[in-house]
Amino acid sequence: MHDWQYFFNHDRSNLNQATYRIFEPEWKAEILHWFSQEDVDKRQKEDFIQALIGFDDSCSDFYRYRAYFLAAEALSQFPECSLGDAIVEQLLKWSYAYFRQDKRDWQILPKPLVKTARKILELTDRKRVIAAFVHLVHTTESRSILQVAAEKLGTLDPGNKSAIAALMLLIQQNNSHLGTAIRSLEKIGYGNETVITTLIQFIKITPWAVIHSLGQIGCGNETAIAALIKFIKMKPDEITNEWLMLEDIYEGAIKALGNIAYGNQIAIATLIDFIQRYKDDLICSDAAKALWDIDPGNAIALNILVQILETTENTSLLDMSVRYLMVIDPGNKAVITILTERIKTTENEFFRCKAALCLGKFDSGNRVAITTLSKILETAEEEWVYFHAADILAPTNDYQQQIIKAMWKMVNLKDERTSLDALFILLEIDSNNQQAFNTLIRLLNTTKHESILTSAAYHLQQFNLSIKLETKKLNELIAVFIRLIQTYQDLAVKENENGDLFPSEWLSYESGLLDIADNFTSVIQKEHLPQVVITLKDYLSEQFYKNNSYRYEAVFKIIWHCAENLTYPDFYKAWHN
Repeated sequence: MHDWQYFFNHDRSNLNQATYRIFEPEWKAEILHWFSQEDVDKRQKEDFIQALIGFDDSCSDFYRYRAYFLAAEALSQFPECSLGDAIVEQLLKWSYAYFRQDKRDWQILPKPLVKTARKILELTDRKRVIAAFVHLVHTTESRSILQVAAEKLGTLDPGNKSAIAALMLLIQQNNSHLGTAIRSLEKIGYGNETVITTLIQFIKITPWAVIHSLGQIGCGNETAIAALIKFIKMKPDEITNEWLMLEDIYEGAIKALGNIAYGNQIAIATLIDFIQRYKDDLICSDAAKALWDIDPGNAIALNILVQILETTENTSLLDMSVRYLMVIDPGNKAVITILTERIKTTENEFFRCKAALCLGKFDSGNRVAITTLSKILETAEEEWVYFHAADILAPTNDYQQQIIKAMWKMVNLKDERTSLDALFILLEIDSNNQQAFNTLIRLLNTTKHESILTSAAYHLQQFNLSIKLETKKLNELIAVFIRLIQTYQDLAVKENENGDLFPSEWLSYESGLLDIADNFTSVIQKEHLPQVVITLKDYLSEQFYKNNSYRYEAVFKIIWHCAENLTYPDFYKAWHN
């Protein structure tokens, strides 16, 4: 089979008889293989590429983009294509604004298009893409473009000398953006001795950034390990910068050392010495975790964390120590015994609750933890107790009715966020709970706070209710969120007495809409997609973009998802409904 029209035969007058295998995921591997075959005539391949990049879908380009991206991927199998340079140039224009030299190209592109184009850059003819970034790094006069382009080049081509040299030059010449340049270098300089040495030169100017970077790129590197050890051994009178906090320096250097110094005997000795001479339990718990990472099984590391559990009155430190112990020694009997004893002997109700929560996490199903939390749930006055206790008690069916009672108590407090969280827990316990579902719908239809709506979209995804809800209920919930996409700005405006959106509210508005769109696409089912396209497509007009670009962006993201999951004929029919 050498004829490309087997994969793609466009006939808008008779969509059902046309062929659109190019949009079907199960055909992608075979199409790319077709481009790699030497016995397929080059003219056939050229014609197929031309048909893909020239496809007019008459649906606002959603499928045109998909066809173009397939052509770009095909270049990895057919790099000698005569259209290769033009295709990669277009990908770069969609991906990064600094490749758009013509002012007519400088429109704001929808995020799904930009995100997908950047992904395809990783899959197309890599040599062409790398060459374009190398040229940009060597020719741009903008420091900011140089930084982001060099970072991208280093990601595409690990160890690329032009990328590393460009970022090191920025670090040496421009202290005003030192931190961001260091973070960029951190992403591409893994294990590079020259990079590590250069970073250490700036450790006194911006210690936190350099320490963090050494912990990311200096694995096993003696120079990086020695620099971090020097900080850990630092004494208070050696701090010359008034903005530096010694505890912060210790914490950062210890965690970084734990990342890179596996098996290093000097690092092990340094941490042991630090634990023995330094008396701050918070820093010592970090040191113990780092020591265990470097020297698994180290008794000193285990003992210091267990000792903290026995003596601390700080609930945050208790929680941190338990989290560390869950990683380094899960199931440790001493930890269970200590937490059990502290629950029984402490008079502090808050500490008892925290200890029971820690025990419930460390030892799932522990009866002392469950019994304690069950009693606390009867008398607790703080909301956080209800939700955390429910998380531990939920797997035990014996306490389901108690959780339900507690959650309805939270709903009846009339605080919208608390009510929302409680309602989703009720629906997680029983997705057919009609009272909880009706209360949720009423809350979503009446709230004046966008944060409640975005949180609801998030919960809907996290609890996976799109699978658990009955079809009728799911359809009703989907309809609520479609209306939300259509009217979201009105809520934000009503909260402002002048009817205006200030910059901070615009930011919240944009973020909220895009969060809703993200979560919405994760819960709608395939049968909903045509109706979503029909309902929302008119929000993608040019005039609407000028009037309300954030809603345009959110709708574009949702319909992009629809285009990725519908056949072209089905999408076309919905679009032209």
